[in-house]
Order: sequence, then structure tokens, then C-alpha cells
Amino acid sequence: MIGLFAIDAEQRKLAVELSAKLGRDTMVGDGPVHQVVHRMWTKLGSAVLLMPIGAAVRTIAPMLVQDESSPAVVCVTEGFVVVLAGGSAGGANALADRIAEVLGLTMVASTGSDNTGDTVLEQLVDQLDATVDGDIAECAAALLDGEPIRLLNPMGFALPPMPDNVGHSNGARWTIVIDDRLATQISDGSELLRIVPRTLVVGVGASKGVSGDEVSSVLSMLEWDFGLDLRAVRAFASIDLKAREAGVLQALEDWNFWHGQGSVGEDPPTLLTYPAETLSTVDVPNPSAVVQRETGTPSVAEAAALYAAAEMAQGRPVELVVPKAKGENVTVAAVRIKP
Repeated sequence: MIGLFAIDAEQRKLAVELSAKLGRDTMVGDGPVHQVVHRMWTKLGSAVLLMPIGAAVRTIAPMLVQDESSPAVVCVTEGFVVVLAGGSAGGANALADRIAEVLGLTMVASTGSDNTGDTVLEQLVDQLDATVDGDIAECAAALLDGEPIRLLNPMGFALPPMPDNVGHSNGARWTIVIDDRLATQISDGSELLRIVPRTLVVGVGASKGVSGDEVSSVLSMLEWDFGLDLRAVRAFASIDLKAREAGVLQALEDWNFWHGQGSVGEDPPTLLTYPAETLSTVDVPNPSAVVQRETGTPSVAEAAALYAAAEMAQGRPVELVVPKAKGENVTVAAVRIKP
């Protein structure tokens, strides 16, 4: 069975039209894409996702396995039909070619092995648990055509094997930047594809009764004052006293609307909370006697971010990149999990 899954009403209309042309052994999923795909996954021979590639990759990544049980997966997006999994052995290349012909689009075939079927860019996005900013389908097409591709990896992430045409070529039409910061600027006029790995844990401390707008305003300082890409946030952390603080929860919901993937049914980054006795054991650069008296720990934002990041890092180093950015009733801190 071929399942077709659309991100919005316009794409769903296209999915219904495409289903009629692909034959009787098709179904069009109804409901939030993330949940429907996960529910139908084991029943599918092929899946066609009508959505941006980054969202499609994050939807299917938790379910891909190295055997023949996974369906072939094709993504229809921005004028391209891109093979995400299944390759030639799984039938995804043939299905993508058929869809491209029906819709008059350009097909981007898989160059991965028949076991995974992923293009190298999708492998990279999946490996880094990243958000994509830019036209990944067009960049993938250029890569497959053998064009020189410049790759900038200033943070030193481990990468999957890259084709020979990917390197530090000056004058390349495409530049790929892997970074959790906004600072990288390309001055030579090349097309830019930014891959934003989820490396950041943001600690939040707030007064009782704080408004969501106050929390959101201080969170925005991470971008405007410190140059961090807020799509790189992997988790938020705080003291357990704030687990149900309405203003904090509202701000995180707003954060997901603007920076997350809530539109495709994904949950926002988790709010991790810890008791005061746990946070009080964390060595921080900016302890506060006032916070100690009010909460039982000399630090909330810095300590929570450092503690949560260390737990998630699984032995990798972490660094405090934003120590204690303060508003009137809110304090935030950001910790990076290093490669």
C-alpha cells in the first residue's frame, strides 16, 4: 500500500489527486502527519510525504531500520520529488520517477545504499538532528549533478562520508554551513543551505506569576544579543517549582510556534525540571544569595542548563555559552553540547 501524507489543506488536495493517478492501492492519511505516519508505518509499502524535506526527515527518522521492513519513502516539495529511503531495492526511485512524471516535477534519486536509501544531505540532517534553512532539494540536485559544493563546519561535527565534489571550493554555486549560530555570512553571492544542529539547552528561571511575554522577551535575547539560532534549542530546563508555571509554559508554546515544528505535529523541546537539592550541587559562575533564599539553590537558569546538558551529552563536553541573561522577572542561560 502507498500512503500519501500532506502537511496542509493545499497539499492534501494534491495528495488526493495524486492518489487517483497512482492506482487503487493507495490511501491519503487524515490528521497530523507525524502521528498518522507513525501509526501507519508498519502497514505501508511506500510513503509519500508532501511537506518540506527537513520536516519529512524528522518524521521518519525514528522509525528507519537497517532491514527490509521499512517502507520506501518519497518527499514531494518545492518542485522536486526526493527519495528519502528505499532507493532502488525498496522501489522508492521508481515511485519517485512515476510521481515526477505525473506532476511534472524534477526527481532527485537516492545515492545511498539500498539499506538506507537516504541522500547524503538527509543522512546529515538526520545524524545531527538538525533543522534545515534553505532549499535542500535544489542543493541535493546540484550535489547529485556533480557540481562543486562548499562545506563549512566551524564547530567540527563528525560527518558521514561526503562525495568528492563536496569540500572547500571557493566560487561554488552552493555553500552548506553547519552551525547553531546566526553569524555566518556568505559574501560571494552563492546559494546558502544552513543546517542547524540541535545543540543547545536553555535554562529558565522566573518569578512566580511571570507573564509569557516577559519570558519570551528574554528568550529572544539569545538570538538578538548572543547570535544563537533558536532552532538549535534541544531542551529547556528549570527548577521543579516552575514545572507548571503558566507564563513559562506559554512562552515555550509560543517558542515552538515560531522556531519549532509544531505545524507538522511534533512536540516542542522538553521542559526538564530538577529539585533544588540537585541544582545546588552544580558549580556555576554566577550564584545568587537572593535565589538561594527563594528557591533553596544559588542558581536556577545556569545550573539547570548545565545539569540537563551534561545528562544529554552522554560524556561529550558542554560549555556555558550564555551565562545568566536577565530581564526584570526572568533569567535565561544557554549551554552547548559540543561535538
